Amino acid sequence: MVGGRLRCLSCVLTCASVLLFGVCLQDVEASSCQSVIHKKVGDTVELPSCLPPDGVTGAVWKYGGVKIAERDGNVSEKQFKGRLELNSKTFSLTVRGLTLNDSGNFSFVSEVNDTQRETVIISLLVHEPITKQPSLTSNSTWHPSNESCTVFLECSVTSYSSVNYNWTVRNETRSGSRLQYIIRPQDGDTEFTCTLYNFVSDMSASENVTCKATKVPLSFGTILILGVVGGSSFIMVIIVIVVCACYCKQSQPDSDANDLTVYADISEVAINDDPTSKPCSVYETIDNRGNQVTPGPQTVYDKIQLSRVRKASVSPYQDIS
Repeated sequence: MVGGRLRCLSCVLTCASVLLFGVCLQDVEASSCQSVIHKKVGDTVELPSCLPPDGVTGAVWKYGGVKIAERDGNVSEKQFKGRLELNSKTFSLTVRGLTLNDSGNFSFVSEVNDTQRETVIISLLVHEPITKQPSLTSNSTWHPSNESCTVFLECSVTSYSSVNYNWTVRNETRSGSRLQYIIRPQDGDTEFTCTLYNFVSDMSASENVTCKATKVPLSFGTILILGVVGGSSFIMVIIVIVVCACYCKQSQPDSDANDLTVYADISEVAINDDPTSKPCSVYETIDNRGNQVTPGPQTVYDKIQLSRVRKASVSPYQDIS
């Protein structure tokens, strides 16, 4: 009686152990299942069910909530038509000829003894393989204050929707499509490498940059300002020269109006008809206004005074104005 009870208790413990082991095994398989899969365009991927296939009475694969494959082999989604294969033993789903549009969430729904199990969700990410090298552009600015160059670099590529960028220079690695870096002439040629990558491929390109001392070109505004300042200075110099010349001329003593007097020796004539008489000098005064002064008894000086004489003449001789 007691032995029978012991045997019964042993059977119960054994069954419980097997059931517990199965549950643990199922949990281990589910936890070890890859939930995110990366593939490239054109590849083939196998999506595991991640659950034990024993006792499965119903199995369905869905894509974005839409049924695409089930246990009896029926497929109702045109997107994957002719590219799907469901394994009837493991219930894994194989997708061939992947495209970028195939990226998304695939879910596996199954039943054991008409009881639904946990839904398995797998995310598939399809990437376009990188086949083109990235293009590099760079320019540098010289800083005379600390004798260094700031280098600006940009890495770019076309036709790829989702890519990442890495820069490698010396022993440093930086991320991003743009890089700003400081180098010096003593560094010599510095190699900058840009790596373009995604989960399935990568491509790199490199460029050497040397720091050289260069003269900073003058901007248009600076040239214009220098031109205006230079022109103004030249004009000021001319004005100073003219003012100095005028001042020097005015500082000279005024010339006497008599400096403009012109004396003309007309001829030697005889005072009378006596041939023995001595000749005398006669000066004729010409006046534009017709006024004449009777000369003295011996010598007559004729004085021509221009009209611009400013002072009244004190000479006893007739002025012409």
